[in-house]
Amino acid sequence: MNAGSPANHAETPKTTIAIAGASGFVGRALRERLRPEFNLVALTRSQSREGSSEFENGLCWRQCDLFNPEAIESALEGVDVLVYLVHSMSPQSRLTQARFEDLDLLLADNVRTACDNAGVKHIVYLGGLGSSTGKIRLSRHLESRKEVGMVLASGQARVTQLRAGVVIGRGGSSLRMLTRLIKRLPMMVLPRWTNTPTQPVGLEDVVRAFQLVLREPQAWEGAFDLAIAEEMTYGQMIMRTAEQLGRTPLTVHVPISSPKVSTLWIMLFSGEPRSLVFPLVSSLSSPTIADPNRLLETLAPEMQGFDTALKEAIAGEGKEEDPRREMRKKDRVIINRQSLVRSIQRMRAPTDWSTSRIVKGYWEWLGSWGGAVLKTRITLAPGEKIVEEVRIDFLGKLRLLSLRRDAARCTSESEVLAITGGLLVRKTEADQGRFEFRRIEGEPETVVAILQDYAPSLPWYLYEMTQAIAHLVVMRAFRNWLRNRFTPERAGEAGSQEAPPSGA
Repeated sequence: MNAGSPANHAETPKTTIAIAGASGFVGRALRERLRPEFNLVALTRSQSREGSSEFENGLCWRQCDLFNPEAIESALEGVDVLVYLVHSMSPQSRLTQARFEDLDLLLADNVRTACDNAGVKHIVYLGGLGSSTGKIRLSRHLESRKEVGMVLASGQARVTQLRAGVVIGRGGSSLRMLTRLIKRLPMMVLPRWTNTPTQPVGLEDVVRAFQLVLREPQAWEGAFDLAIAEEMTYGQMIMRTAEQLGRTPLTVHVPISSPKVSTLWIMLFSGEPRSLVFPLVSSLSSPTIADPNRLLETLAPEMQGFDTALKEAIAGEGKEEDPRREMRKKDRVIINRQSLVRSIQRMRAPTDWSTSRIVKGYWEWLGSWGGAVLKTRITLAPGEKIVEEVRIDFLGKLRLLSLRRDAARCTSESEVLAITGGLLVRKTEADQGRFEFRRIEGEPETVVAILQDYAPSLPWYLYEMTQAIAHLVVMRAFRNWLRNRFTPERAGEAGSQEAPPSGA
């Protein structure tokens, strides 16, 4: 038997690919197309879907909370490549106090850390199309997509960024909103942003791009824009979609471009939540035009045009499809029953301050801010300036909160205090409430204050009207205090606005 005989060579094992965002419309398409070639680990944040440890026809599901780095690392065991399709535009706690870009930042940092620890070799990220040039500034949504890519790229894994604008595919949120508006409105009001130039891309071609990158990962490191060759405005996209749906709505152009007004209008007639509509509408004022690149040139001969991609997306008499709809309903029941709180506040801190110094500064500041009414007692680790334990008492008598340093979760970039008790804490089966300060890799001045999985003991609506608001007020005041620790030259560059609370 010669040396080239198959009997002398073990079959090459398949690459194992994890897909974060596997239940979305892009993730679902990728699952179907990649299964014949790769072993797929579908990651789901849904608490209503059960995970599995065994591959069945090349696929297994693993439940994974992307807000928990340890859970991500466990889910990535044995994974070679991570496909990252995540947007944090749907709240995963009953109350979420955070801007969507801060949620995305935290998730990206968690994923980067977990990939480094789990030995993931390659990350393929689907980001947003568009760049800041001259007087053109990216929207918050697109800036967030860009920031996520930068954070992922700051880790040890090779990173490929595929950047796309509106993806035309059945089940996509953008197309779903558009078709609902066209079907339900006899007249379409077209704000100024509908004149913004854009280049959408078909779902089929996004999937083909992923296939090329995953088959030859070393050839496709870097960032690549994906788009059809044709440029159009959002207004033209609306009218061509209406034509395929057999509608001829009356159109009225109005000289306004307020994302807030457009958001209210789209929410009213599409039935979609603000957490989804506002970031998408805000991004429509930014031109999304693709830069030429070799991946786009490779795909170009077989790329779908807009009308072909749209026809496939609305096939079946234009029936809409939302792959997460039923799952979201089940998840919302669980989320409301758990009644947990997540609050994420971004701030700036001097680069020469360690995270432990920031934490110590916070609790000392809170003690002086609360005075005798809210007495804050701090215990430091022996011989160190690291906060080991914190107790907050009302008038020095009633214990409101107790926190203890969780050494297992602390790193050089993060300090984590577990919430261990107090009158303001409701005991749960998990008891995983924690308060953390973390520096972000690649953004040396950025610090994120994170309250996670906190279970308040107050009746829920009373909590929302009192303690929840108080927490935001405290974090805003501390942000200002920390900003003033900058040198005068840098103080003016720091600071950001926290988000209003959003929840069920």
